[in-house]
Amino acid sequence: MVKIFSLTCIFLVLFISHVFAISVVNIEVVKEAQDYGKNNAQSHLQEFLLPWISYEEKAVTLNETAEHAYLYTSFLLMATDARDKSVKGQSVSLLDGEKVMADYADSLTFSVVLFGDKPDFAQHMSVVLQQDKKVIRAYQMNVPQNAEMISKDSKQPLYKAQCYFYFFEKDIISDIPVILSLVTSDRKKHHFYFDMEKIK
Repeated sequence: MVKIFSLTCIFLVLFISHVFAISVVNIEVVKEAQDYGKNNAQSHLQEFLLPWISYEEKAVTLNETAEHAYLYTSFLLMATDARDKSVKGQSVSLLDGEKVMADYADSLTFSVVLFGDKPDFAQHMSVVLQQDKKVIRAYQMNVPQNAEMISKDSKQPLYKAQCYFYFFEKDIISDIPVILSLVTSDRKKHHFYFDMEKIK
């Protein structure tokens, strides 16, 4: 039993000491992420996600009514896992952090909330990350077929779409800002700025 535990610990140290999504992840970082999740388990989700949010550059108000994007780093994914387990009264272990990293290795995920005036406004959109002079394309997109109607005003109905975009981490420099740029089928442009060096 002791031998199995020792081997597990050694494997864990080797596994999580590589570069992963924005910064180096080691046992201290895993603990910090899980502590953040446990200590903020009862906070409102938007408040919990605040360090990883970017509002659309033309947003007038900075709240849930504005278009916004979240960057799901390894730190945030581990913190979210710990938060969910804490809410359910479950224990949180370092091995949980290992599993989260294995599930999302080598990717950066952006979750974006957009608003439009047609149910299919988010279909056929163009999505890129701009970093310095480099343009990086998403390798996978998850866009709803029809956006959710949130206002039935006959003159100007409003629809909300939550979309997910996945990029290969290896294509992104970890200490240079990126701009997530979207052009929806209604020809509107949406830009979200992330200062990668300041994001855990």
